[in-house]
Amino acid sequence: MAYQNLGGPDVKAAELAQVGAILGPVIPLLVWLNRRNEEPISARDAASATNFGTFVLVAFLPATVLRLYAPWLGWVGAILQVMIVVIAIVLCLQAYGSVKKGVPAQYPVEIPLLRR
Repeated sequence: MAYQNLGGPDVKAAELAQVGAILGPVIPLLVWLNRRNEEPISARDAASATNFGTFVLVAFLPATVLRLYAPWLGWVGAILQVMIVVIAIVLCLQAYGSVKKGVPAQYPVEIPLLRR
């Protein structure tokens, strides 16, 4: 299923949500809240990005706790933090590329908070 209009505000909002998911679920959530009743394409992609951003946040928090409060395993937490950030960047950029081509974004792992 491809989008009809590849350059309109609907697709631009979906692209913003995918790139914003790198930083966590806040930017995609704001896009979803803004577009959920008007533009179903960007709302669906923003919901997907919000769900993935939530997963990234939930995965990042235990790594941070491990790094801060377990001094003998702090290096493991630091490595996990870097890995989570790199994987999030790669997956968000892949989703951005999909949306830019007109294909709905797909993430391998999501925490289903928002319905698409």
